[in-house]
Amino acid sequence: MALRAVIDKAEDIPAAFASEYVEKDGKFYLDLDNTLTSHTALHSLTTALATLKREKKTLQDRVTNLEAKTAGLPDDFDPARYADITAELETLKNDPNRDKDTEQKLQKERERYEQRLRDAEAKRVADLRAKEDEIKERDDLIHATLVDGGLTEALVKNGIAKEFMGATRALLRSSVKVRKGDDGKRHAVVDTDLGEVDIDKFVENWSKSDDGKPFVTPAKGSGSHGSGNGRGSEINPWSKEAFNMTEQGRIIKSDKDKARRFMKAAGRTQSEIDRILAA
Repeated sequence: MALRAVIDKAEDIPAAFASEYVEKDGKFYLDLDNTLTSHTALHSLTTALATLKREKKTLQDRVTNLEAKTAGLPDDFDPARYADITAELETLKNDPNRDKDTEQKLQKERERYEQRLRDAEAKRVADLRAKEDEIKERDDLIHATLVDGGLTEALVKNGIAKEFMGATRALLRSSVKVRKGDDGKRHAVVDTDLGEVDIDKFVENWSKSDDGKPFVTPAKGSGSHGSGNGRGSEINPWSKEAFNMTEQGRIIKSDKDKARRFMKAAGRTQSEIDRILAA
């Protein structure tokens, strides 16, 4: 008598084989240990299951490859149909007795498919360009914020006169670079002879230099120089002897040519003069 693999009731288990069954979820199962997979009755099933798994893997690989090849194609584009049309046209081309009407219809259909491909490629390129423009706009904004914002804050902190804020910012802007640090964040820095420094330190050092001191607000109580000597001569407010930022600002607003002459006479470089007047 063959032993049943599953028995619903304990009383149905042959007494001689009661120890060979284990109870699980209210039923009794024949304890086969690890011999089930080698059972002759299951050999064909095991083989079929392994074959099914291999076929499933092959099919999945084909689907993956097809998805990669057709990614970005229009929704109404049928790659299989396009391949069939191309193959049919190649066959007809070598047939001297081909049907011209059939060839013409296939040709038009292929052209429609190819136009869809060109449209899809044009859209892909346009989308890519738009994304690049968006990234550039974002980067430019970050750069402007870090450089101009950082410079303005540092100039105010180091006492640069309000009327020269735009001029000094224009003068120093080209020295500032934006770089990504080890922390992954972008920082505005300046390369100097002593190495890389942040904007605050750079502006602090510059404001104490001979180039920067003329732009610093003088301490309260400092005297101001007159605008003439009563004999028709004019005092140069950019000179060291008659330095006067208020008068400088007035002349820049009223007569840029005069301001240019005065700055040149005071020893300013042409690049400095251009930057100050363009601010």
